[in-house]
This record gives sequence, C-alpha cells and structure tokens, in this order.
Amino acid sequence: MITDHPSRSVAGFISLDDPDGVEPALVGNKAATLAVLRRSGFDVPPGVVVPVTVPASGVDELPAAVRTALANLPGVLGADAWAVRSSGTAEDGEQASFAGQFLTLLDVGTDALSDAVVACRRSAGADRVAAYRGEHGAGRLAVLIQPMVHADAAGVAFSMDPVTGRIGVVIEAVAGLGERLVSGEITPERWRVDPDGSTDPPRGATVLTVEQATAIADLARRVAAHLGRPQDIEWAYADGALRLLQARPITGPVGLRSETIPIPLEVPPGYWERDDFHEPVPISPFGRILLTEQILKAFPGAFAEFGVLLDRAEVAFIGGWQYGRIVPLVGPAPGEGSRTPPRWLLAILLRLHPAVRRRSRAARDAVAADLPMTVIRRWYGEWRPEHRDDLRRALALDLGSLSDAELAAELDHRVRMLGHPAHIVVAIGYWVLVYELAERCRESLGWEVTRALGLVEGLSTTSTEPGRQLAGLARLAGSRPATAAALTAPVDASLDRLAELDPAFAAAFDEYVADNAHRTLGYDVIDPTMAETPDRLLRLVADQLETGFAPDRLGERAERRRREALDEARRLMARQPAGDRERFERALARAREAYPALEDRVWWTTSVQAALLRYLALELGARLAERGQLDTADDVFFLEVPDARAALLDGADRRETARIASGQRAWAMAHPVRRSYGHPPVGEPPFDLLPPAARLVNEATMWGVDHVLAWSTAPDEHAVVSGAPASPGRYTGRVRVVRGEQDFDRIRAGDVVVCPATSPAWSVVFPNLGALVTDSGGILSHPAIIAREYGIPAVVGTGNATRLLVDDQVVTVDGDRGVVEGSAAGSSMISSGSASGRNPDFA
Repeated sequence: MITDHPSRSVAGFISLDDPDGVEPALVGNKAATLAVLRRSGFDVPPGVVVPVTVPASGVDELPAAVRTALANLPGVLGADAWAVRSSGTAEDGEQASFAGQFLTLLDVGTDALSDAVVACRRSAGADRVAAYRGEHGAGRLAVLIQPMVHADAAGVAFSMDPVTGRIGVVIEAVAGLGERLVSGEITPERWRVDPDGSTDPPRGATVLTVEQATAIADLARRVAAHLGRPQDIEWAYADGALRLLQARPITGPVGLRSETIPIPLEVPPGYWERDDFHEPVPISPFGRILLTEQILKAFPGAFAEFGVLLDRAEVAFIGGWQYGRIVPLVGPAPGEGSRTPPRWLLAILLRLHPAVRRRSRAARDAVAADLPMTVIRRWYGEWRPEHRDDLRRALALDLGSLSDAELAAELDHRVRMLGHPAHIVVAIGYWVLVYELAERCRESLGWEVTRALGLVEGLSTTSTEPGRQLAGLARLAGSRPATAAALTAPVDASLDRLAELDPAFAAAFDEYVADNAHRTLGYDVIDPTMAETPDRLLRLVADQLETGFAPDRLGERAERRRREALDEARRLMARQPAGDRERFERALARAREAYPALEDRVWWTTSVQAALLRYLALELGARLAERGQLDTADDVFFLEVPDARAALLDGADRRETARIASGQRAWAMAHPVRRSYGHPPVGEPPFDLLPPAARLVNEATMWGVDHVLAWSTAPDEHAVVSGAPASPGRYTGRVRVVRGEQDFDRIRAGDVVVCPATSPAWSVVFPNLGALVTDSGGILSHPAIIAREYGIPAVVGTGNATRLLVDDQVVTVDGDRGVVEGSAAGSSMISSGSASGRNPDFA
C-alpha cells in the first residue's frame, strides 16, 4: 500500500499536485498557476512549495524540521539538482509581475537547498523590491522547489505581442538555460508565429527549428486558452521534450485587457455532485452545447421510452464548475426531501401514481418489443452509417466559402446531430443487455461483474482500432530506414519533413488522420483535435516503433481469454437446470452483440461531433475577429453557441461578453471547488416493488450509471490508492502522471499511466502502457473498457491517484483487487516494468 503522501513532507510542504497547491494565498501566484496547469495536463515539472505559513526561526532562518525535510527531498522527487524560485502572493499578478525582483537560484545541490530557500525568502526584503512594489503592496513569499531542467534551449513566449497587441506568438530563445535571457546576459533569437502557423524566423537561426518554434507557439496559445487571458510563458527544451516552467499574465497596456473575474459561490438547494469524469476542468461556454443537447434535452424522452422512473437531469454551475443530479419521476429532487417514505407508502405510490403507472407500461412494452436489442441493431444498421456519411460530407465542405447564412445553417445542423437520440438510447439498451448477462453470472456462477465481463473481452474493436491502424503505420515506417530514423529524431519528426522524405508514408499517414483523427480527445471543443496536432500522432508512431506493438497477437490473446472464460462458465452451468442454461446462453449472445456499441457510439456521437463543431467554431470565430466583434478567433469559445450564431448575423460587438466569460473561466480554474454540495440521497431505490419489466430496466439503468461514473469516496488526505478492479492482472512499473493529451509525449513504453480519466480517443496511447490508474470512472467507463480490450491491468475510480502518486515512482497495479501498491518515489527504479497476468504485447 501507499502509506505516505509522497509529495508532502512532515514539515508541511505543499506539492504542486496537492489540493492546496492551487491556493495563491499559501503557495504564491507562480506556484499556484503551475499547479493549475499541471493539473490540466501541461508538462510542468513536479515540485514542492515551502508555503508562506512556514515561520522563520531565528534571524529569517528555517525551522529544523524544514531543513530535515529539504535534505530528504531527493527521495520525494527523485532528483539531485534543483531550481529554487520565489513565488510571491503579489508576484505574477495582473497589475504587476514583480519579474526579476525576487531571487531565483538554479542547479542547487541538495546540501545547499536550505540556504537557497533562506536566500529566496530574504529577497522579499531587498531594497529593489521595496522600490518596485510601491502601491502594489508587498504580499508574502513562498518558495518553489523543482528538479532542475537541464535545457538544450529555453526562453519565453508571449501569446500575443506584448507591445503592439498584434495577434500572434512572439518567442525569444537562447541555447542552454533561459536564465541567460531573463538576466539580459545574451541577446535571444526572436521568432514570430502567426495564427495560421506561418513563422518568421530570425536570419541565421540556430537555437530553434521551425517545428520547435511552432510547438512553442502552440503551447503558449493553449496556456492562454486554458487560463483565459494572454500569457507570458517560460519554456525549455530538454532531451527533445518541451516543458512549461512558468506562466503569468502579460502586464502593461496590452496585457491589462485580460483579467480573472471572480464568480460568487452560489449553491442551489439539494444535492449536487461535480462531474470530474467528463469535465476535469471547467467547460467552455461554447462547449456547453454538448451538455444541453446530449443530456438535458435527450434524457427525458429516453427515460420515458424505456420506462425508467427518472424525469430529467439537472445541471448547476457552482463557482464555474459543472455539477449535476438526476431527478426522479416522482418525489423531491435529490437532497431536497425531508426523508424517504416508508416502504408501504412507496408500494402504494408505485402502484397508483399515474406517472409511475405510465412508465411501468412503457417498460413492459419496451421489454416485450425488445427495445434494448432494437436500438443496438439500429445503431449498427442505421445510425452509425448516418454519422459516417455526415462526417464525410462535413469534411468535404469548404467552410471558408460558405456565406454567413450557410455557416449558420451548418451550425444548426451540427447542433441537431449532437442531439441525436442514439447517444442516450444506445447506452440504455447496452446497459440492459450487459446487465442481464452480469445478473445471470452472479446468480448462477457467483461471479463478480469484472469476471463476467471477461466473457465479452476483446469485442469492443472501436476501442482498439486506432491503435491497430497506428501499428500499421509503424510497420510501414519500420520497413523504411530513413523514415524510421526521421520519426525517432525529435528535430526531424514533422509531417512536412516526412512528406519530403517519404511521400508514400505521408499519404498513409493522411489516410490515418482522415479515418481516426477528426475527434476531440476530451469532452470540450476548446482544445485541438488529433487532426490539428499531427506531430503528436507521429510521436505515437515512433513509440510503436520502439515497443513493437503487435495488434494481431493482442486480438489472439483476447480471444483466448474470452474462450477460457466461456469454457469455465459453461462447465459450471452444466450443473444448472436446462432453463438456466438457456437463459445464460441467450444473455451471453445478446450481450456480445451489444458490448461493442457503447464505445462505438461515443466515438461517433460525441468525439467526432465535437470535432466537427470545433471546426465550425474556428471558422465562425475567425469571421467575428476579422470584423472586430471579437479580439481573437479563439474568443468564440467564450460565447454560448446561440450567441455566437447570432453574432454572425447581427454584426454586434461580443468582445465584452467573451472577456467576462474568459475571466470567469480563468478564475474558476484557479479556484477548484468541492466534489459535492448538500446531503446525498439515503437508501436504495425500491425497485423490488416494481413489476418485472420495470424492475429490469430501472435496475439496469442505475447499474449502468453507477458503473460508468463511479467515484471513490476516499478523502483527499487518504493515503491508500485503491478503487474498482477494472482489468485484471498485476504489473510493476514507473508512474507517469498524465493530466491530458498535452502529456501524451511524456509517456514511455511500459509506464503506469495515472490520470483523472480518459475518453475513448485516448485509445491510441494504450499500446504503450503497462497499466492504468484513474481518479474517476467505474468498470463500464471508457478507461476500464479500453484497458480490458488491450489486456492491461487497471484500477479506476480511486479518487486520489493523481494526488498521491508522482512521476517515476515504482508501483504495482493489482487489477484483480483494485489496489495500487508502491514504494516511495525516487527509490530503486526498473527500466521497463515487469508483469504477471495481463500486460501489453511488446513483440
């Protein structure tokens, strides 16, 4: 078991991964911003903070406990050289940055850490700081300590020109450490990257390549989009990886146009739970249309059609974060009733209430007509082809050539596609059919759900197909030495370079993008699609060259395990009555037909639809920015879809609307709120009082929701990493904390990936994983299904894995028991992981 928090010492240090790491009042603005970005998936080095609350001992000295903890820091973060930096509560603010006013010490040895921290703390009293701060106020000073990044190239980047306000990224770069640039020791290379990707390199550039400058510009834009205002970032290239070292608002006349805007914390009555599985960061206003169309509008009709005793979903945005609840058909909303009625009253209510009687008849009719299997077959035979044809039509459109009215009509069509009934009715049909198999296994075999799911393992081919096709690209590249060499060389691994070197490979890659990459990696349209970041896909091809992933062997192994599970089930069922055997075989056949539909549906109804919506938003935003209705094209994501559509036609200024929404989202990201508010409902629903058909559909629906969205109840300070056993087997390897697609290039073959959650689009990275651990989700969630398809051990719904585990920590993931066992970070490491049971197939 993990018995100690690996990133917080007894002296009270605060890790960047700790919940308190985002509190500027404790860790200062610099560290808090880095904690927010690291939590959001950016490649920020790990670190700990000596908070402002650590008292001085003697003449501005450190308490003995802090000095002892600093001496033990290599065992926490696995480094022996450090960057020690100030992080003031008044630093990196919107009115004043305090840039260069406080002390930064680089390449500090462990034996000198205490003195370096003291020196940083003393710098708050320097004369230059007193002269600078003037009316800005002194604030308080924390000290951030991170492993030293030995950069090959480093510098700064501005997400917009800090002098003119012109849209485009300005980059300053030097060879080696960026401190030489910040200190003015050397004149940097100055690059400009325009929004369309065109670059303006300096004459005789030697520090950066065009590809590296483009990647830095993309990072600066993504940081600005996440934080909701123009940013000045510090970056470093080390060992071919681009790392983010600092981010702060651009100050001065241009930068002051951006701000964080506080959101009053208003909590509606009742019980509300935050949806961390789908929205680990606050959703953009434009992206909220998915929630509106796929949940709020779609649920009531689907519940009524199947006879589910739920009325609707409700959503509240509390402090800028999304919370939800499901409202029952009769009775108060969750948390709003005084107490649960007695069973005798519930029995009368369920028999006599008109709304309940209507739903019971609907459930009876749905079961009699076999509605669950009907919607599954409609998905394969009608709805999926409809979505595929729609994708081809949408990608063939030249959005730039459409008139405003035509673009608005295309947006209307996309919203209708988002609200397609398949998204929810296929899920309910799937839950009913898989639940029936799970119940047969429980009643007749005594099997738990995870074991029952072994009977359908390997059938959700949509989950594995992107990885299989990527393996085909890797095999093609591996047969061409020059192409393979270019892919594995960071400087050469760009699509333009490969198109010149190997047109046949580039054509095959373009085909892969067309088939697989027009989809979002998460559930918000504000982040780029895979098709917009081809270099990330090329890196995954290079990773498969290294791992030698063999998809055919993966399929053979899944089929063998599925057959073994079936042989065992049939051996045990042979002792059962003939009727039970017949019911088991029927449930098995129906579940096997339904099982692939869940992931396939999410691919087409959510991931692809969100990508197509994003492309429309970018075109719409470009037009509004060109007309002066928005400051930048990306500001469109801070308009709600109806307002953005209206702006296209009415010509009115929307800059203030976008400014407020951007500032509020930035504030929300810097101020995470609680997982839930109010008192949760008590007791289980009395489904046993319902007629058989109504009982089936209601139990199956609640079972499905629970096993998709399950969340651990482990408190933040809980020191054990455990959750739902989602995919069996044991694997020992090194942790890689991945908070978003921005971290994909940090994953190495055999890593134990620890993340908040995954969407189906993450499947392309699974061939490289040794095991998976998530904060949220249940055994029917996307990460669990994909892990089983790839045969890697997985524990999901831990609630605390990303807070307790750190990069390079050696852990053992036990997917059978749902437990993560480990040693302290920085202890003896292993090169590639070891496994028993299920693990990736590295040929």
